Amino acid sequence: MNPLLRGLVIALVQVMLVAGVAGKLLYDRETLPRVWAQTTGIDPMLPIRGRYVSLRLVVQVDRINGPGMEEQRVNVYPVELTAIDGSLRAIVATPSEEAFIGWTGPMAQRVSTPAGQVWALAEPIAFFLPEEAADPTRLAPGEVLWAEVTVPREGAPRPIRLEVRKPAMPSTGTADQAEAT
Repeated sequence: MNPLLRGLVIALVQVMLVAGVAGKLLYDRETLPRVWAQTTGIDPMLPIRGRYVSLRLVVQVDRINGPGMEEQRVNVYPVELTAIDGSLRAIVATPSEEAFIGWTGPMAQRVSTPAGQVWALAEPIAFFLPEEAADPTRLAPGEVLWAEVTVPREGAPRPIRLEVRKPAMPSTGTADQAEAT
């Protein structure tokens, strides 16, 4: 086999590998549940980090105060992620410390934010930015960054897109009362 043919075979194998990964991600995006999750931005402080932002996804943790959880002194719990009613939920996998041994799935922990304490995934996700895009984690006061993610059966959620939202204003009840009369 001459060098040109050998180079073409290697190039074809590499193209097939990239196409296979891209096909799997597109298939997952179409078949897995999608949810919007609030994020908290973190800066990994890496000098050579590329054009991405690291985000922690805020989750609702279910069964955190279940049997056996009172005596736990840790603030990080192994969780199983699921999409329920359009929100990202984390269900505590097990309340025992043995769960940490060999656990390869996501973990949830308490995180301090300007709005107070929230539960977030311990491992941040990376969202890659185009060259011309501004840093979405630099928010104006009152703005919140949300990420649309797919929720795979195992592993971390995969980000699709970001959106900056203003929190919903509390209702005064006047519009509801006007319609009721």
